[in-house]
Amino acid sequence: MSKRSRAHSSQILTFSLFAVLLVVFGAANVQAQALAPSSSGDGHGVLREPSGRTDSASEKKPETTEEKLSALEQMLLEQSQRLNQLQKTITEQQETIQLLAKKLSATERSTEAAGLAGSGRPTDSAGAVGQAATVATQPAQSPAIEGRLKKLEAIKIEGDIRLRSESFFGLTNILASGDNPAAFGNELSPRNRMRIRARLKMSGGFGAETDWCKEFKCKEFEWGLRLATGSFADNISTNQTLTDFFNRKPFALDQAYVSYRPNAFGGHLQFQGGKFEPPWSLKYDQPWSNSELMIDNDLMVDGFSESYTHTSKTSKLKELKFVAWQLPMLERNSAFVRNADGTVNTDQSHRDGRDLALYGGQVRARLEPNAKVALHLSASDLYFSGTQFISPVQVFGSNLLLPVTFTIPASGGNPAQTITTQVSIPRDLLVAGNGNLGLTTASNNAVNRDGRLSSGYNLVNLLARADLKYSQRWPVSLIFNFVHNTQAHGVVRAGPGGADLILPNHENNGFWGEVQVGKAKERGDLAFAYTFMQIEKDAVLTPFNFSDITQQSDMRGHRFQFAYTAFAAEKDPKVVFAVTAIITERLNGLFGPFIPTPPGSLNRATTRLQFDTVLKF
Repeated sequence: MSKRSRAHSSQILTFSLFAVLLVVFGAANVQAQALAPSSSGDGHGVLREPSGRTDSASEKKPETTEEKLSALEQMLLEQSQRLNQLQKTITEQQETIQLLAKKLSATERSTEAAGLAGSGRPTDSAGAVGQAATVATQPAQSPAIEGRLKKLEAIKIEGDIRLRSESFFGLTNILASGDNPAAFGNELSPRNRMRIRARLKMSGGFGAETDWCKEFKCKEFEWGLRLATGSFADNISTNQTLTDFFNRKPFALDQAYVSYRPNAFGGHLQFQGGKFEPPWSLKYDQPWSNSELMIDNDLMVDGFSESYTHTSKTSKLKELKFVAWQLPMLERNSAFVRNADGTVNTDQSHRDGRDLALYGGQVRARLEPNAKVALHLSASDLYFSGTQFISPVQVFGSNLLLPVTFTIPASGGNPAQTITTQVSIPRDLLVAGNGNLGLTTASNNAVNRDGRLSSGYNLVNLLARADLKYSQRWPVSLIFNFVHNTQAHGVVRAGPGGADLILPNHENNGFWGEVQVGKAKERGDLAFAYTFMQIEKDAVLTPFNFSDITQQSDMRGHRFQFAYTAFAAEKDPKVVFAVTAIITERLNGLFGPFIPTPPGSLNRATTRLQFDTVLKF
């Protein structure tokens, strides 16, 4: 071959290599632009250019074929590093997705298996083996990812929001009648209001887990914290009225507790302290759980409780539980009272400084004679200590009596003086959206002529509940609750000449009977209920019992309820529509059993209608 031909061939080879390099550089540039972070973003890109090359090196153009091939190798190495980093990120994301899918699949399988077992149909063993094989073939999960998910699972967050439209009809007051001056009672206009309830709870547990706790889902240590709406002056309602010119609504501490189950007792023994649900309450899956004859469902108590639970799988007695509690209600300063002659009144000082507390105990049992019948029985004693030494208007009323101490400085020949007194402040000034009707006093219990409660309160409470599950669609529950106050005392009134007149007091019994039909677990479920209640004047301590009746003792009432489950997830109702009607009658006229009501006085039933929308999360 001639020199001219060899030169021509060398030029063709050079131009071919140059063209290939241009194509490679162009592809690398496009790939770098696709992987590099956008200049308009936040500057945190997934991949970055290696920092090993200097600007001078990047600006130097390769001249020989060897230099061009070296530059190409360097470029391919950088691309390989970027792809390795991207592959690592994708692998971590796939591990997280697989772990979540595995947990979801396990939940669905357990739910499906429970449904098949409940329906009596045999399970598909081949399908179960296939699912197990699928799970077994999944790669091992990253310990770091597993740890993060376990931490999230340890804290449970839940809550609910309830919207309520409420109307009152048949309201009356106890003032002198406008039509008949010798009679009392005047008709009031209907009342309508909108209310909201919001609750947010966090709970969790940790520590050792015994076999018994694994079955009943408990931990060695458990805790809970819940916030709720409601007026600070109203301890038996978490409702907040939508009023007060769009002001902000209170959202305060409703629960805060810690419980401990010693491993030495296998988890059966529990100690609890803080602010929590009444320990004597019984929880059920029905939409309306507890009788509110003694205690309203919204009341959270403070103090300590202890319980021991025994369970059995072979006996018809499935559960036997013992509960005790010590719940302080009111802590008062030490008192110092003098007689008129200047001597110390030790007895009165002791009474005025005595704290109030609720002590008691309960034994309850759950029996299942067969798969269709469950029977719950409980006997409780609630002793309210110190209630006879208080004036309900001072403690539970619309005014707070606050102690005030101030000093008058010395002036002239008069020495300095320190004076201690009490200042009355209306509770309405301290809270917003006060929900009381202004129709009853702080307590509907009988009071003596000195303003103190006439009776003590030691409540013996007997409750029975029967759950009949002969129909899956329409289960039936029957509730019977009876309470007797063993410390009802005569009522002291002013007699002839100002002398004390003691009236006998037999107003110490209360009764609650309820029938529930249906359930509220799955979408489309319906539930109906009827409740009859009758509460005598001193049967219960009225600042704490059912808040939705017009007056909380010396009454007879009827309640009708309806609930429809609009949405549910895994037999957990998420959206429920409910309607409630409560009709309340006075047993002994406007003024009760110890004050005669003049003839012709107005005394009629009050009707309260509630339309609720409840959303749970």
